[in-house]
Amino acid sequence: MHRVPGAGMQDSLLHQRLKAAAGRRSFRELGTLTSTHPETVRRYMQGHAPSVEFVATLAAALKLNGEWLLTGRGPMLAEQIKDHALRDANPGELLAAVAATLEKLTERVERIEVFLQTLELRLRAGGERHGEAGIVHVPERVRSVADALPKRTPEDAGGTA
Repeated sequence: MHRVPGAGMQDSLLHQRLKAAAGRRSFRELGTLTSTHPETVRRYMQGHAPSVEFVATLAAALKLNGEWLLTGRGPMLAEQIKDHALRDANPGELLAAVAATLEKLTERVERIEVFLQTLELRLRAGGERHGEAGIVHVPERVRSVADALPKRTPEDAGGTA
């Protein structure tokens, strides 16, 4: 194992953040969270360079902002990233983000429209093959599709019995 260069008696900034994130958790608890041997966790927490896997797993397990853990920038918790970004953004950045989101939504709506047009053409073509000249019996078709699907109990569907 390598010690962090320049860490000496003073903790590196990374190790200070690791300790802040760990809080009062024991090395054993951190080991369980990260699938790392507690002795290895102890070495990491006391100044040895942690493995990339340990840092990534710890960040995921504790829902940490990876940028904060590695650099100290941004909020500590991943769930606070959006609020932090919104608080620090200027009006131009917010407007650009809204425009980008609207562009993505427009593209999705266009794809849905193409899909629905294709579906409508297929349904009409199916009706014409059966001599019904574009007449589609949607309720019957829906019923036949529904009958072909596996049945789920209310519990499977997230409902109550």
